[in-house]
Amino acid sequence: MFQIPPTDKKMYPIYSTCVEFDIPIWFHISINYSTNTMGVERPIYLDVVAQDFPELKIIAGHGGWPWVNEMVAVAWRNPNIYIDIASYLPKYIGMQGTGWEPLMHFGNSVLQDKILFGSTWLFMGMSIKQLADEVMKLLLKEKVKEKWLYGNAARLLGIK
Repeated sequence: MFQIPPTDKKMYPIYSTCVEFDIPIWFHISINYSTNTMGVERPIYLDVVAQDFPELKIIAGHGGWPWVNEMVAVAWRNPNIYIDIASYLPKYIGMQGTGWEPLMHFGNSVLQDKILFGSTWLFMGMSIKQLADEVMKLLLKEKVKEKWLYGNAARLLGIK
């Protein structure tokens, strides 16, 4: 909303503090209807931050759509980047032709430990359970569904 890319050096003290206190940081990385330009929302910016702060736990909010290929590449390349799928109906993430195919493919294989369920259910018109049930219907391995819905977030946040 403030048109500040994640690579802006004035943000680096925040990143250092997050590393110091082991706090993950969430970035809005997707289409944004409240800004003048979508340019600062691109996943490629997280590549720079992840390289500058390899201990920083980075969550790329909203899956990087419409730059899903770029998001997948950045997450695959950087072990400290996770992808959340909040604010999108899971049924559309699993639908052919929507641009989510790379996330479904790689999220079911090499990135299966890096995808996080998020709901933003207040804005979605569905309950958290309904949204989670949609994830359960996706063409994912059963063990991957558990990781997406709980396991990955629990590990990232240190929840036993």
